[in-house]
Amino acid sequence: MLMKPESSEYANPFKQYIDFVPDGSLIDLLKLHQQTTNEFLKSVPSADWHKRYAKGKWNAKEVLGHMIDNEMNMLYRIFRITRGFEDSLPFFEREKSVQQIDYDSIPVERLFNYFWDTRQLMITTCENVKDENWLHQGKLGEYVFSARALAYISAGHELHHLHELKTKYFTN
Repeated sequence: MLMKPESSEYANPFKQYIDFVPDGSLIDLLKLHQQTTNEFLKSVPSADWHKRYAKGKWNAKEVLGHMIDNEMNMLYRIFRITRGFEDSLPFFEREKSVQQIDYDSIPVERLFNYFWDTRQLMITTCENVKDENWLHQGKLGEYVFSARALAYISAGHELHHLHELKTKYFTN
């Protein structure tokens, strides 16, 4: 079973995401949240997806797009590290990523499908990693991470932004 990483497997700034993830099977959690997050997202009225909780902040569609971007980025990193590639990868530039695509022009239903498909790819990838390969490490910028730490960071990142959507964007 894929278990929570030790603190030596990731950089301290990412602890907040790992702390969001409850104990238990990560793959089971990813499957559960694929369903429950998708149900929540679909329950939000279409007009609410353009909301910003403060000036200069992303709107809700951009947050969802960022969640998808991050999951794809983490998936690529997990793929490379679990297959033994050790070269350093750059950090994900989230602002640049969101600026390069017009999430407002993409129908929100398509973003729901995009989230579902990206999560399914993460689940399938995680289900097929050899147990010993989860401990492989790779360098991101100046930090070293294990593959399993990245899987947990990705899951926690989703939970973090889901919490923000529920408490800052969709408060009614």
